[in-house]
Amino acid sequence: MITIIILDSLSKLKQERTSAAVYHLLVGKRSSQTLQDAHIYHLTGYFGIAKGMDKHAFDQKVENLVSKHYLAYRGDKAFVTEKGMSFLKNNENHGFLLHYNGLVYDRAADLFYERLSLFIQTAANIKRGNHRFIPVSDNQEVLLWMKKYYTAARHRLQELLDQLYGEMLPFLKRLPEQHADIFVKRLSGYSHFGMSKVQLAAFYDMDKYDFTVLYQLILHRMLNYIIYDSTPTPTLATFSSGLVKEVFLTDSARKTDDLLKQGRNVEEICKIRRLKESTVHDHLIEIAYAQPDFPLNNYVSPDAVREIGEQIERLKSRKLKQIKQALDDRYSYLQIRLVMAVYRAGRRKGVEQ
Repeated sequence: MITIIILDSLSKLKQERTSAAVYHLLVGKRSSQTLQDAHIYHLTGYFGIAKGMDKHAFDQKVENLVSKHYLAYRGDKAFVTEKGMSFLKNNENHGFLLHYNGLVYDRAADLFYERLSLFIQTAANIKRGNHRFIPVSDNQEVLLWMKKYYTAARHRLQELLDQLYGEMLPFLKRLPEQHADIFVKRLSGYSHFGMSKVQLAAFYDMDKYDFTVLYQLILHRMLNYIIYDSTPTPTLATFSSGLVKEVFLTDSARKTDDLLKQGRNVEEICKIRRLKESTVHDHLIEIAYAQPDFPLNNYVSPDAVREIGEQIERLKSRKLKQIKQALDDRYSYLQIRLVMAVYRAGRRKGVEQ
């Protein structure tokens, strides 16, 4: 699975970034550059789906793809060969890639599962009179959430378990059998501990990182099912409540955004936060990508937006220097980056108005 994710990512980068950009994306590096890359190249789904992967392991996978002639290099940039594109498009897992929603579900997917699995374990044990068991999660945030939830739900545990079963069964039936089995085998119940990720990877004879991204796929599909599917899942939705944030910003960019909303300009923010102007500019780009209602005209005139947008469309390039030169250096890199941030799928109409 991770092989086709790397191939798909590099094909979308179009040799405009090194393979290291893909690594930073997969491990969920919370930097402005990585977030911008995720948006620019339509790779937001893969953000953070391989947390914990070390760079050496990633580089080995890239080199393995090179040895199979799926990848080749021009300078320091890897590109997907014709053979690699054929392998990617014909791979049986290719259709699953659209289910990833990493930037939206970053951190939320695992917390959702910990809440859900801890409740199932707790309810199953207490219904059988066992009040002394080792919880499947030692995350204090999850334990505190469960304490509050259990206090409100303790008199209807069986009802909630039945509702969860009724809501999860249709979802599990949609999955390939192996994926459904992995989800079920992870759950713990009365006097029964679910299998760990390491155990499951070994059981299915999977590479550690292949299992990591497959497991995230299952969780993302469940959250997609809960949030976007028309099938009612009120009980499951309880366990995702408050976790999923549609707007993702780094903590530093969020602080800049708060000051912008107070009416502060870039120069004032630099002084207040003791940041370089380039850092605040990075925050502006990050905010522009994340927020559909970003006030672009505060930074770029409507005429300039149209002209920059036309060049982006004409050149079919995301290389800032090339776009700037085509515009006779009349606009700053910040202005071009801001227009690029909103001149993408789903936002173009707003730019042209």
